[in-house]
Amino acid sequence: MMRLAVIALAFFGIASVTGAAEALRNWTNTDGKTISAELVELSGDVATLRMSNGREYEVSLSTLSESDRAFTAEWVEKQEAAAKFSEMKIELSVPTEPIVETAFDGEMPRTRKGEIYGWQAGIGEWRIEEGVLVGDELPEDNHASSLTYRFEADHLIISAQVSLGGAEQIAFACRDTVSSNLHLGRLYITPDKLWIQSMSGIAKTTTSEKLVTIDVDLDPEEWYDVTIEIVGDRYRASVGGEEIEATHSRFADAKGIVALVNKGQGARYRNVSLWQAEPKE
Repeated sequence: MMRLAVIALAFFGIASVTGAAEALRNWTNTDGKTISAELVELSGDVATLRMSNGREYEVSLSTLSESDRAFTAEWVEKQEAAAKFSEMKIELSVPTEPIVETAFDGEMPRTRKGEIYGWQAGIGEWRIEEGVLVGDELPEDNHASSLTYRFEADHLIISAQVSLGGAEQIAFACRDTVSSNLHLGRLYITPDKLWIQSMSGIAKTTTSEKLVTIDVDLDPEEWYDVTIEIVGDRYRASVGGEEIEATHSRFADAKGIVALVNKGQGARYRNVSLWQAEPKE
């Protein structure tokens, strides 16, 4: 590989080349000279650009235009996201855009009804302590605790880390975009079982059907990675490596709310993310 100083000079003097590959884009340096190339690597503040003829050049970010530097930052985010979802073994979909990514890594006192990092505490009591979101069901509510986030998506990826703690169960609930946001479906997590159910209605009109159940052996004090894909009529989930999947026409409806739900006290959550997605071809 040529030294950076020499390559930078070459970059300044090369005429624009039109590339057929989709990844090719025009790059402009601070002197206004342009080439067409693909960004293939970033190491520190040095970008590796590959032209349509296969030649590669290392270019310092400081010599590029502001828009090129912004593109590079977005490219890094996409690469990191791709690596993350590769590790999560996403199978049904391709993530297209983050809806919300919440680490819950700060501190927040006990909250009954109010906003927590953009999420809405509606039922039960919620708090953030030692960098972990904690949900407690309250007996007087006669309902599991619930923390919700509003959005709109046709296909959805949910990822999180959870620990049951003293809670009887944790659920990831999804509701649709119909007025009142009717229930759509849920993944339930308990120490010995996982199950997926379809749902419809709201409040007293709610109906549900348990579609599939599997036996598991989860330690309530351990943390587990959770990945959920709701793509078309398919609902696929992975919890600590245990996989479960179900199909129902209800899952194909547009999604409008995700809720973190738990029965009992001491359920713990961190690194909760929602992503827009598209089905894999």
